[in-house]
Amino acid sequence: MTSTEHSWDKEVDLLVVGSGGGGMAAALRAHDLGSEVLLIEKGDLYGGSTAISGGVCWVGNNRHMPKAGIQDSDEETLTYLKHITKGEVAEEKITTYVRESNRVINYLHDNSQVKFTAVAKYTDYYPEAPGGKMGARSMECPRFNAKVLGPRLMELQRPHIQSQIMGKFGIMAGEAHQALVGNWRTKFFMVWQFIKYLLRSGARKRCGRDTSLTAGNSLMARFFTSLIDRNVEMWKESSAQELIIEDGHVLGALVEKTGQSLRIRARQGVVLAAGGFEHNQDMRNQYQKQPIKTEWNVGNTLNVGDGIKLGLTAGGTLDLMDEAWWTPICQVPGKTPAFVLVVEKSLPHGLFVNNQAKRFTNEAAPYIDVVHGIYGDDDGQGKTIPAWLIFDATFRQRFPVGPVPPGYAASDGVMKRFFKNGFLTKADSLTALAEKIDLDPVQLQETINRFNTNARQGLDPDFGRGKSASDRYYGDPRVKPNPCLGPVETAPFYAIRIYPGDLGTKGGLITDTQSRVLREDGTAIAGLYATGNCSASMMGRTYPGAGGTIGPAITFGFLAAEAAAQDTTGG
Repeated sequence: MTSTEHSWDKEVDLLVVGSGGGGMAAALRAHDLGSEVLLIEKGDLYGGSTAISGGVCWVGNNRHMPKAGIQDSDEETLTYLKHITKGEVAEEKITTYVRESNRVINYLHDNSQVKFTAVAKYTDYYPEAPGGKMGARSMECPRFNAKVLGPRLMELQRPHIQSQIMGKFGIMAGEAHQALVGNWRTKFFMVWQFIKYLLRSGARKRCGRDTSLTAGNSLMARFFTSLIDRNVEMWKESSAQELIIEDGHVLGALVEKTGQSLRIRARQGVVLAAGGFEHNQDMRNQYQKQPIKTEWNVGNTLNVGDGIKLGLTAGGTLDLMDEAWWTPICQVPGKTPAFVLVVEKSLPHGLFVNNQAKRFTNEAAPYIDVVHGIYGDDDGQGKTIPAWLIFDATFRQRFPVGPVPPGYAASDGVMKRFFKNGFLTKADSLTALAEKIDLDPVQLQETINRFNTNARQGLDPDFGRGKSASDRYYGDPRVKPNPCLGPVETAPFYAIRIYPGDLGTKGGLITDTQSRVLREDGTAIAGLYATGNCSASMMGRTYPGAGGTIGPAITFGFLAAEAAAQDTTGG
């Protein structure tokens, strides 16, 4: 759409499209630079996929690492990222992230409610790689007391149900091991958390839901509060329908706000932070591996590629559209959302098999690699989609699986609805289980016999499960010598279907080091910037560690605001 003089319904300096971590970081920084900002959100809740997520932010050499007893440097971080991205990402982009991410995080810590602490034992996903670290590059926000938001808490996207204990309250990433092991400490921890939840009943009544926020809800509540404190204008139920362009310069956007069409002038430009295209089946069919379904992801349901489409109409180009932040998932039949299998895949007394009853990957590997393994083994032949997680009574008693709590907290009788609806399959023998899920019983027994023989020795000569410290992060320390490996031998036996899911897509608009959207010839489109999952990820086809999505989204949103102010003034 072209501009017509004196036809604007509203004028601001910067228009930010999307209210996740990248969008709110851009809005906050722009305001602090003296710009008039309008942030718009398509849905009726703020926070985007970031609010649903674990809220972890990956930044090398961050200010909290020395306190965690881990030394780091920009050089080591750069070495690590260059190694795992395998030369597929421009070194200038990686160098910018290494340099600027700490400046951004430090600025937020000192000038807003957004504060992080290091998760000391959360390893990089490839800690043994050159420059890799055994922890503390992944950071999370402390618990946030959302009483300060009052009724406005109900304007924030709720967390994923999987992150809520008994569907009521969340825990921090650093507390995950306490909640997982199932000993008396776990039970005491859970009882104490539930008591504190009960004591917050008054606050829940005043604010509409639980006020002790963790994970992505803590992060986005902190951003949201910081923007409210700054009186930044934010509109819900407002979507960018078209960019307004004149002579190749983005001047603003046509915004639909609660059914009304408004022409918004953005003097500095437009920042696209509208998420990926994970819920657009047509785009997934066009760009990505098959088979794939939108219901196999856990991103924001409103992420249908709006920002990417807007950037394309302005002349932008795309990269990594075949990729996503992959993770294996399971699905309760007829229910949404999906449940990620980040923890379960690493635990002992279980294994993945394809429909030929054979293992095909290191189940405990970084979740992006597990899905690459699923698609690689499937190879378009329907061999591995769906695959199966097979586990025994020991696993069932000790550990959760998807929406099903561990057996010590909820017996099979209590959870009988998950057997009736087909989510869980159970049998008294492996042969009977194989017959129920249509696998070759002889091959399944052979696969598990080999797995068990090796597991008792703590070895996996086939796929190396448990060899990396990253594999062992979610293992069971009670199991020796390898916390990721335990024999599948105690009846009854169980199975659930697993699918190649994702946390969101990672392909999108190609941007420069300051988040300017680029044309095919490498020139920047004046007035247009992008961050988060509507831009092509600077992590390439890999995942450095927990928070490898959110760290760049926040950093490059921040840089987009700075670039917009600079480009306008020529400074």
